[in-house]
Amino acid sequence: MKETFQILTGFLERFGEVEGRQFEEPSEETTIKLRQLACGTLPEPDRDEVFALLNSHTEWISRFAKEVKTLRPEPAANGVSPGN
Repeated sequence: MKETFQILTGFLERFGEVEGRQFEEPSEETTIKLRQLACGTLPEPDRDEVFALLNSHTEWISRFAKEVKTLRPEPAANGVSPGN
């Protein structure tokens, strides 16, 4: 842990003031739209808006990916996928 702080202080000494941005959670409406996009039920006119939001809030892409993953069927215990 001590090494972690040394790395951080070394970074701050080299670069001086560092700016960042706050992690922003998507609104409830945006969360619903991300879920609809993952399900394929988001109306086409809304898709461009959601893609623009994902482009400007790249941290939300992992949330979107989790929504998509929840839609996948569970793999069979024998390792054979359904339908094969």
